[in-house]
Parts: sequence; structure tokens; C-alpha cells
Amino acid sequence: MEDQIQLTPQQIAKYRAELADNTDALAALDVIEEWEGDLADAAESIATRNGIEGVEDNADFRWFVIVLNKCRDSICQPKYETLREKYLPALIPPLTDIIAGCFMCPPGVAGLLSTPVAIYIQEEGMDKFCQNSSHC
Repeated sequence: MEDQIQLTPQQIAKYRAELADNTDALAALDVIEEWEGDLADAAESIATRNGIEGVEDNADFRWFVIVLNKCRDSICQPKYETLREKYLPALIPPLTDIIAGCFMCPPGVAGLLSTPVAIYIQEEGMDKFCQNSSHC
């Protein structure tokens, strides 16, 4: 899986408008902007800043790829089928729950981390994102 999605300043501005009522998403977009639109670097920076352990540990896979795989295993299940039409911002709450559960991080941190994951899914497209899932 390719983890490199780089947002342009215009895309970041579009997501700011779309997620204007979600303070966690706006804070995450600040970090994404800080990392020049690189979703993987931004997510890993958010995790590191918030004390999530293991971000730098795995040489085989980027931590962001591990997060994407965990989210894929859950979000691509049939019970989330209706989210495929809605994407953002409907995708953020279930991703927050998944990330909080899988990575044992507080909901506020999971809320921040769910934004780059949701944007990644939006940019890649849900169908393509779920192609590698055993649940589809």
C-alpha cells in the first residue's frame, strides 16, 4: 500500500471548510499544513506529540500504514457501507473509535489521528481503500 498522499494548500483549505465545526479535525489540519500536506508525517507527528508509543519502532512498516491497515480491517466491514456515500465528516467518528480501541489512546488523541486517516481514505477513495480488505 502506498502511504504517500500529499495535500496541496488548496486541498487543505477545502478540508478546513468541510470540517469547520470539528475542532479536533481543524487542529489536525494545522499539523498537516505544518508537514506540507504529508498525511503520514502529520499523523506520526500527532501521535508522537501525544505520547503514543511505537511510532518510531517498526522498520518494516511506517506507523501510519499500520494505522491504515487496522482501520481498513474495521471500516471496510459491511456495517459501515453507508459511510461510503458520505465519507467526510461522517467517517471521522467511527475512525476515532477504532483508533482509540486499537491503539489504546485517549479519545481526544484518537480524534486528532482520525482526521489524516479519514482524509487519506477520501483521497484514495473508499472502494480502492477497501480492495485489500478481507471484509469486502
